[in-house]
Amino acid sequence: MDQRYISRKVIVVKPSDPLVEAAKSMSLLNISALAVVDEKGKLIGILTERDVTRAAADGDINSNVERYMTKEVIGIDLSSDIEEAAKTMMDKGIRHLPVTDKGKVVGIISIRDIGKAIMQI
Repeated sequence: MDQRYISRKVIVVKPSDPLVEAAKSMSLLNISALAVVDEKGKLIGILTERDVTRAAADGDINSNVERYMTKEVIGIDLSSDIEEAAKTMMDKGIRHLPVTDKGKVVGIISIRDIGKAIMQI
């Protein structure tokens, strides 16, 4: 994976963290997805703007991250190429892919990052 297209500063939250605090972090940092990790740092989910919007629609913004995070995480290995990332996003209908190296989250690639890559080709 071309490292230029990966958001290398991965902001992580725990499943027990308050959802409202996660949403505030997303807003302050102008990011649209957070990696959810367990106590050992293993990726167990992803929290996106869509998840937060769903919580707001449910009137449940004071819940915890675990209740609304996407638990069936689709990710991609650091050794994959940009085309594979784009294909995975299109096939699965998702906008964010955690990027892992030996099981550890090292970044997130978004549909916007894919667009930037295409513009440079």
